[in-house]
Amino acid sequence: MPHTTHRPRSLAAASASARACVSLGLPALALGLATLVAPSARAEKPVREGVQLEGLIGGSACMPGRAPCRYEDELFTGNTRPSFGMGATLGWRARRWFLLGAAYRLGMFDPSYSGDSSDYSYAAQHTVAFVMRPIIPIWRFDLGLNVAPGFGRQVFHYQGSADRDWSQGFSMMVGPTIDVFITKRFFIGGEVDFIFNTQRRVCSERGRSEVCSNDPERSVAPTHQALFGLHLGGTFG
Repeated sequence: MPHTTHRPRSLAAASASARACVSLGLPALALGLATLVAPSARAEKPVREGVQLEGLIGGSACMPGRAPCRYEDELFTGNTRPSFGMGATLGWRARRWFLLGAAYRLGMFDPSYSGDSSDYSYAAQHTVAFVMRPIIPIWRFDLGLNVAPGFGRQVFHYQGSADRDWSQGFSMMVGPTIDVFITKRFFIGGEVDFIFNTQRRVCSERGRSEVCSNDPERSVAPTHQALFGLHLGGTFG
């Protein structure tokens, strides 16, 4: 008989937080940032060349890939729900309109499935990428677009054991950034990253045994992923 797994409260809270971030959206964030920066409109011109250090904190959501984000059948039912997301980027702005750098992204999932021995506890995707970002600087605003090829690893962990399902391989990250400099060097804004995975091989670890397949009968990985949230950092020329 299918059974329902119990999720830790921390994962449920992270999932609720992620959905709240989505509902707010970037337009409201941009309006708030414009209000924040208005009192300092006459401050020094922003530094837009040099080393740039950035952080991202917010939520993550599943997007269907080779594996779906939802199953509904007699043996396997449930979905891969949103959760917490974060990341960091270290880059170099040789020109005010372009950034090159390296990025790391961590996107969590909250898998909720029942049936077919699918007692997952949590899941995560780790992505390392080379970032190329063209930027349109307007007044104190930076309007950017991340284009970042890289490597991604997605792992679904089972409850109460070291068993897991995973996939890894090439990934492509793209998405917009909207930032406003609130001081000469520091900015705050919003970012959305879409991570598209090309992995075909899916591996299942059960105890000391591992089975991998390019065409599994049923799998929760690999999916694509969306990361979104607060983007903040500074440029040090």
